[in-house]
Formats: sequence, C-alpha cells, structure tokens
Amino acid sequence: MRNARATWRLTLLAGCLGLYGLGKPGAAPAIEPPAEALWKAILTAKPVELPADPAPNGDVVWRDNFDLALAEAKGSGRPLLVTWRCLPCKQCAEFDKEILDGSPTLDPLLRRFVTVRLTDASLLDERFFPYRTHQDLDLSWWAYFLSPEGDLYAVFGGKDHISENTRISERAFENTLRRVLAHHADANRSAWDVDRPMGASSLVERGPRDSAGYELLLKKRPGMEKPHAEFGSCIHCHQVGDMLTMEALADGSFTVDAFTGRWPLPENVGILLDRDDGLLVKAVATGSPAARAGLKPGDTLGMAEQTRLFGQADFRGVLHRAAEGADSIEIAWLRNGTPHFGSLTVAPGWRQANNAWRKTVYDGVYGPGMGFFPLNGPRAGKGQGLSIKPWMGPNPGERPVFETGLRPNMEIVAIDGMTEDLPTRELITWFRLNHQPGDNVVYRVRDGKTYRFTLPSEE
Repeated sequence: MRNARATWRLTLLAGCLGLYGLGKPGAAPAIEPPAEALWKAILTAKPVELPADPAPNGDVVWRDNFDLALAEAKGSGRPLLVTWRCLPCKQCAEFDKEILDGSPTLDPLLRRFVTVRLTDASLLDERFFPYRTHQDLDLSWWAYFLSPEGDLYAVFGGKDHISENTRISERAFENTLRRVLAHHADANRSAWDVDRPMGASSLVERGPRDSAGYELLLKKRPGMEKPHAEFGSCIHCHQVGDMLTMEALADGSFTVDAFTGRWPLPENVGILLDRDDGLLVKAVATGSPAARAGLKPGDTLGMAEQTRLFGQADFRGVLHRAAEGADSIEIAWLRNGTPHFGSLTVAPGWRQANNAWRKTVYDGVYGPGMGFFPLNGPRAGKGQGLSIKPWMGPNPGERPVFETGLRPNMEIVAIDGMTEDLPTRELITWFRLNHQPGDNVVYRVRDGKTYRFTLPSEE
C-alpha cells in the first residue's frame, strides 16, 4: 500500500490536468488505495471528546492575516477555519452575517478553531488552498478547514440554481465543525494519514496573480482590478474561475460539457442528501449509480475516492474532480453503524446540471454577448413565449447592433428561431453556449420584422 500522501500527489496531478474541470482529466491513475480495513477503522472509530473551549463565553476572534493565524494554530494545536468572502457580491451575504454574528451553539465550536476571514481571492495560496480542484469559484462564501500544519481536512460551501440556501445552513455548518473537530482530536489521525497534505498543489507560494490565466484575463478585461468604491481593490472568486477558463481556452483543453458540469450535485449520481446533516442520504433515485452501488435512504456517506467526507461540499468536490466522461467513483457509507463499500459507475453526460446561475457561465469569458442586455419585455414570465427588450446603454447609437435597425423600444420575440420564455440568466447562458463570434444572428420582433446582426469577432 502506498503512502496516502503519495496517493494524494498523484491523484491531484491527474485532477489538475483538468484545470478546474475544464479539460479531460480522465480517471485517476491506477493506484492501490488504502485497504478497506483502514476505512472501516476510521468510519467506526469511537467518538472522541472535542477539544476544550479555550475561552468559554468569550468572543470569536476573526483574524485577517493567514500567516499569523497559521503560526498561532501551530503554537496552540488548534485547527484553522479560513473563510473567503467576496464582499461586493450579494450572494451568501445573509449566511456570512449569520456566521459572523454567531449563536449560542455556533460560537463554542468556532472558538475551538483559529478563525480567519479573508476577502480577496488574490490571497489564495495553492500551498494551503487548492482552489483549482477543491473550491467552487462561483460562490462568494467558502470555507477551508486545515490542520495546524496546513494540511486540508475539509471544505464547506454550496449553491444551486434554486437558491443560495438549498445546499448550506447554519446547522450544516455546525455539523461540519463538529466532525472536523472530532477528526482533529482523534489520537489515530496521524496514523490514518488521510488528510490532504499541505504543498500537494504547490511547494512554493503561488496564487491567482501568478497564473497564466491572470495575464490573459487582464488583457481581456483591463478593468478587472479597478477598486470598488466601498471595498477597495480585490480579485473576486469568479474572476479566478474566469482565469482558469482562459487558460483552458488557450491550451485547447476547454470543453463546453466540462465548463457547464462544474461541481455536480449529489443528485447527478442519484443521491439526495439532507441539507442540515450534510451526509445523511434522504433518497436514492431508482436505477441511478447510487442505487446500483447499493446505497439506501438512511445511510450516511463517509468516504469517496479516499477522501474523508465531513459535509456535502466534500462529496461534491470528489464528484467535481471525477472524469468528465465515464468513471467509477469509490464510496463508503455507514448503515446502522456498519461500513459498506461500493462504486458509483457514471456514464458520459452525468455531470450536467442547470448552471445558468454561475457568473463564470452567464457572464464569463466563454461565448459572445447578444450586442445588448436583454431586459424583460411586457410578456416575460407569463408563459407566452420570448419577450425581451434590448437595452443598449445610455448611448444606443454607439452599439454595433444599433446599425441593424434594432431599437431599445422594440420587443424581441425570437432569436434564431428560439422563442422560449427563459429567465434572463438562462437566456444569456443559452446564447453564449450556442453562438460564436462571427455568427450571424437573426432577431425577430413583435411585428414580424427581422434584424440580422453579425456577432463581433474577438481580437
């Protein structure tokens, strides 16, 4: 059996070749995994007493310097909790406030960590924060759990097309905190050696500004780091995602399927997880990969691809790092305290989900815009077909699309024959994914007239 840290390095290398799921990573290399006996021991380990609260009834201190916090963690033996928040983004602002405000049940758990809150994605250091493979960069709130040595225990965060609250909650966060604390306190943790080692992605300090994608994105969007009026200059997480897209486009590894299949949901393999528990299986879809693997409602996920699971985000991360096409994903679960093992066998296309909510998709660097921004028309949202009005900014005459004769007061009812009444972001996403620079687009308005527009070619 190879050392788990060597396993991590080789598996990570295979995942990184996919560059945030944008290429074709393929299945992980053939490596002998830790024996089932090891995972049986881990998943059935006796409950341990959580570390003592270092400051009962005290305040939770949120630090803003990771290096100092890491030194503090090493000195105190406490694990680190590092949250990332893009302040200008409204998404997850309420959840962020809940965590900062705390509660009688949350604060005692937080005090057991060295807590850090960072608000600039340019500070992501790949030695500690493997954002290319372990972070959903379309979220404006994310958390990493690290050992005092900087090894990665777990991640937390999540969103879907329904809302920012369907994948995370304060209770789910508390459950992840407890599981991480118990793992950290277990005397067998070092012998298990299943934590992702610090430095697996990079042995030297390296962040988004050091990537090829940074220069590519800065050239395409020179105002990327223009200071925000309230929060100052920073790089947003979704901009880091755009950098990875630019890299994939430049090196030829980009595929639309992988681009739209980031961070698959547990439902993609037939598993519905309880949001607040994070790992409890509520339902299993008939005939799904999960059903074929033997999972049943009431089971609790514990391991996937040699990664210990502490919450739903950890499982989604494993799915994200799996192959774009067919793959077999190892999993382990507990049923009435007994470990079970199986494989999720997935076929090409398994990753697809509604990702029109993702800023890297609807407002990213792949695919052209319409020549205007689509505002809701008088029939939008009424199930009466497409109804949008083309907003061309304060100076419509300066827009190339204006030269076609199309005007802001007109109601567009069809785009290249597509007449479906789509929400704005889904419409923009559909357009970007189905058109290329240089294409001729036909806009039809309510009175039947059509206007032909050639999408500008990229430089």
